[in-house]
Amino acid sequence: MVLMPVLCSLLCWWLLAEPLRQVARALCERGEGASFWSRTFLLLVLATPLLTVLLSAPNEASSSLWLDIREVLKWSLIGVVAQLLVLVRLVWRQVAFNRSSHGKPLPAAAQEGGAQ
Repeated sequence: MVLMPVLCSLLCWWLLAEPLRQVARALCERGEGASFWSRTFLLLVLATPLLTVLLSAPNEASSSLWLDIREVLKWSLIGVVAQLLVLVRLVWRQVAFNRSSHGKPLPAAAQEGGAQ
């Protein structure tokens, strides 16, 4: 029950790690907070699917292993989608804030990271 959300989380982190680092570096003016935000994103990516499964999946096993796997996978993917929506919203709001406060577009690294 725990392995499935962890694997989903690791896949997400593998796909998003570098773009999130680029966006964090671009959004942090001096780049000092980029490692904090990258690690915060990592914890969010890892914890959300696992927490979703632990809170929402049935406590008792059913008569079919495949039904149990399907149920855990369903809640893992719901957790992945939820955490991606949170990440997209956080990054989008910060990009919009930086554009409006600086009056100029973000550096190319932020635009590349947001497009991937």
